[in-house]
Amino acid sequence: MKVEFKYGLAGYTGKADDLVYYFDPSTGKVYARRKTYPRLTKENERIGKISQNIFGLKPSEAYKDDLKLYLLKYKGIAPKSSPCFRSWVNVYIYLMTNMAKLYPDIDLKTITREQIDQNNLPCKSVRDAVVSGILPPVRGYERLDALL
Repeated sequence: MKVEFKYGLAGYTGKADDLVYYFDPSTGKVYARRKTYPRLTKENERIGKISQNIFGLKPSEAYKDDLKLYLLKYKGIAPKSSPCFRSWVNVYIYLMTNMAKLYPDIDLKTITREQIDQNNLPCKSVRDAVVSGILPPVRGYERLDALL
């Protein structure tokens, strides 16, 4: 729910009683939600292993910069029905999961850099991901060619 403060606490974030407040810089609004602890399931464990592995690939700084640049260009053209990316991390996860859907024999829990190079997978650069249809095209994507 949206929150409005009377006494100038517009950027407040944190916990109070059983609520969590957070500020969304893209909208300039403060939101509140009930403080809950999610039940841990097998799906949580699976997603945790995938995240640990794909970030364990340690993308290069140039690759991260390309993802950030892609994000800036994407925000300018993104229709309302498209995925909402807030950071390069969101783009990276989206890229990797869509690649796994495109190539069902790829297991994100065990993927390695060697496997990416040997199979010439499209996640090796943002340009290749756009060309293969994993990411939506943006203007100038051809220059986003830094390697993972």
